Amino acid sequence: MIRKVLPVVATLAVFAAACATPAPQQAPAPTEAPAPTTAPAQPTEAPAPTEAAPAQPTEAPAPTEAPAATGVDAITLSKDKPTEILFWHRYSGDAQKFVESFVEKFNAENEFGIKVTVEKIDGSYADLYSKINAAIEGGTPPNIAQAYQNQASFYRLDGNVIDLSPYIQSAKYGLSQAEIDDYFPFFLESDKNPQFPGEVLGWPTSRSAAVLYVNLDWLKELGANEPPKTLQEFEELACKASDPANERYGLAWQNDISNFAALVFANGGRVLSEDAQSYVFNSEAGVESLALLRRLFENKCAVEIPSAERFGEQNRFAAQKVLFVMASSTGLPFYADAVAKSEKPFRWTYVMFPQKDPNKPVVDIYGASWSVFKGTPEQQLASWLFLKAFTEPENIAQWAVASGYMAVRKSAAPTAIEAVKNDKRYADFPEAAEAYARLYEMVAFGAVEAPVAGYDPVRKLMSEVVSKVAIKGEGDIKAALDEAVAQANEVLKENAPKGY
Repeated sequence: MIRKVLPVVATLAVFAAACATPAPQQAPAPTEAPAPTTAPAQPTEAPAPTEAAPAQPTEAPAPTEAPAATGVDAITLSKDKPTEILFWHRYSGDAQKFVESFVEKFNAENEFGIKVTVEKIDGSYADLYSKINAAIEGGTPPNIAQAYQNQASFYRLDGNVIDLSPYIQSAKYGLSQAEIDDYFPFFLESDKNPQFPGEVLGWPTSRSAAVLYVNLDWLKELGANEPPKTLQEFEELACKASDPANERYGLAWQNDISNFAALVFANGGRVLSEDAQSYVFNSEAGVESLALLRRLFENKCAVEIPSAERFGEQNRFAAQKVLFVMASSTGLPFYADAVAKSEKPFRWTYVMFPQKDPNKPVVDIYGASWSVFKGTPEQQLASWLFLKAFTEPENIAQWAVASGYMAVRKSAAPTAIEAVKNDKRYADFPEAAEAYARLYEMVAFGAVEAPVAGYDPVRKLMSEVVSKVAIKGEGDIKAALDEAVAQANEVLKENAPKGY
């Protein structure tokens, strides 16, 4: 049974011994030399040489047996006995098509007899999370699935996902150090959880960043030659662009809490303490972030996009009803499609989200990894080998282009960047194509929200605070954040592993 899901060398010493000099002794009296002896008359014959005994051949040592394989290396997969695994995801569009095509190719070509069945789960990541929890409860989880770091941590509490370390380190099936070094370090670090030290509960396949989409033509009309770099410039331009009477606003806000987290990071704060012992989004950075949002809504410089308005932020951006949109960088192909279909296409791009101190930027970088669920040894190994194959450089580069995600491996990034630059979807939007290349520069400034179990319900708490205090303008900002953090810390405590 799973836990109840809360609302939604040794040192050597050298000794020098001192030798005492003995007392001198008196030399003995000289003796007479003995009389010389007479030499023999006849020389003696030299002894006859002896023949050397023939060398006896030595027997070759008996060969020693190689040590028996242990652990992961002892598992054998064979085409004679296929191993079937089930993969759950929620990709759509070109990303879904790529996954399905890759699975078909992998099933036909892999040498291990692995057969992957792929199943798309409709809905949001929250829907996928709920379905996986229900499947675990029923004893029928998938073998491998998309999971955010906090979700993988929740599954791990009751041993439902496995530590991938033995597979990664396997001499037979794992990755060489050179291969590991080919992954962007931040992406590997982001899958680590301080609550489960030394364990790897997921493997990066997809990463994106919280960015700011900008209408460049509209920005020029406002007298700005480049997108805002500071939060102050961002606020000023958003309000300058707003014309509520004509339903035009500076910012389209979708209450996805990663947008609020991106603001907290941009203000120099954190969502979770570094030791993962408490939530800290009620810091000064949190207060400043919520205050900024409140001002934007009070001054009618921002408009909320309701969740029921499917692709509302993209459509309004394409219709030039909003100047800025805070959203994931994976939206690049979708924004290109929306603008291309608009009545009056325009120049646009996305940039790093504006910062309180542009010299010390922090970027919210996120993405669901793939986690392997507990099954038979063969199923677990098969899941790892499928995951390993998917992230081979050539495959991950193609995946990045199809999905809009960053390529998680360094050697794949140039290929992905060049492919996006030459993608016909961006032929009329060169600034947008160039944005994808700049995305990789943001990795050096990446931060992770909260990779701990129970973050999903905490996100809901944060969303409620943003809605009430910023969008509706109700209550005291600091008090509201303090209350939310107190509740969040209770959730953190309840979902922490034993002994943590």
